[in-house]
Amino acid sequence: MEMELPGFSFIVFLLLSCFATSSQGAISFSSLQRTLIFTTSPSQGQVTWSYNTTCQQATDSSYQTIKVKLCYAPISQVDRVWRKTVDSLEKGKTCQFKILAKPYSPSNNCFTWTIERDIPTATYFVRAYAYNSVDKEVAFGQ
Repeated sequence: MEMELPGFSFIVFLLLSCFATSSQGAISFSSLQRTLIFTTSPSQGQVTWSYNTTCQQATDSSYQTIKVKLCYAPISQVDRVWRKTVDSLEKGKTCQFKILAKPYSPSNNCFTWTIERDIPTATYFVRAYAYNSVDKEVAFGQ
């Protein structure tokens, strides 16, 4: 006599669907285009970025938002797994501090920002990510 567990095939299907969904949409840092020119001035606290016009024309047509983040430099990641760089942006812990988010403009982007006292002491760099209309990273500059 063969017994069938009710809903067993549905549960297996549901689990497989979850795994398939979680693997889709994960963006790797190495897949991003470096199309933003980015400069910072630590003495003035000024940050500037613009679209790199030497890149393929109209590459930035999908850019909707720019998000600027403060990131741990490699020297400040040594022996600190909670700051670790990972190629998967979803799992990476390098850029933990949001500085700014604003609509994308190809030029004339400048702002002043001061590191707050609650930011841990470390060596940092600044990175900007360009996001598309579905809020996925498509490019960067640092």
